[in-house]
Amino acid sequence: MNRSHEPLFLESNAENGIVIFIHGFMGSPRQFDKLAEAVHKQGFSAASLLLPGHGGTAKDFATGTFERWQTYVDAEIERLSRDYKYILLAGHSMGALLSINAAAKYCAHVRGIFTIACPFKITMFSAYTMKVRIKQFFSKKDDPVKVAYLSNSSVTPSPGIIWNAVGPSAEVKKLTSAALEKLPEIRVPVTAVYSSSDELTSIESLGMLSSGLSGAPFEQVLLSDSLHAYYPEHEYAMIENALLKLLSRTTMNENPL
Repeated sequence: MNRSHEPLFLESNAENGIVIFIHGFMGSPRQFDKLAEAVHKQGFSAASLLLPGHGGTAKDFATGTFERWQTYVDAEIERLSRDYKYILLAGHSMGALLSINAAAKYCAHVRGIFTIACPFKITMFSAYTMKVRIKQFFSKKDDPVKVAYLSNSSVTPSPGIIWNAVGPSAEVKKLTSAALEKLPEIRVPVTAVYSSSDELTSIESLGMLSSGLSGAPFEQVLLSDSLHAYYPEHEYAMIENALLKLLSRTTMNENPL
């Protein structure tokens, strides 16, 4: 495993609760470092997971499945629920889908869900997506967008990465369908972050999420300058503030509904 993408755990007073961060497709626990530190400064514990198949080679990544990812997340929730009364799930992209499924299953433990770019509809092959990808490819090594995308990926680049991603990509489709079916079961507060400039997750996903959450308190945060895995400082601050707001709401109130 690439040591630069090891799981993160910041411990605080167990009575205050914990935020479990779940990365997305090819993502890394490291992409949540700043959010985890912000949570920890407020007196909460933070755990940033490394999903199965991630943190290694493209061949390792090819072993990833919906069941393996979800089983791992569920097991971590069960383990941490022994010590923490309040659990908030925070997921980016595919990690948001895993969070929804887990929250429906562990309704007695999970007190809130924070999603970033939850991908119910993707635009992988749109002209805009191709334009963003081409610009990233030809940009300089120190370009902040390129740096963010490279540092946020835990899968070692290789010539066979596209072929090895075919299987896991199909598994994400299964995961998406499962999460959509689980939305009506969610009863805890949900905050969703979307960007109109996201080159992968369509903004139409926001409507699908909000309409599916028929029984959950729902808030949205709309960004305009962020990409799927890159957030300029002023919008990253918006994400941090929204997370801390939801965290305060779910842990200070015995019955968040």
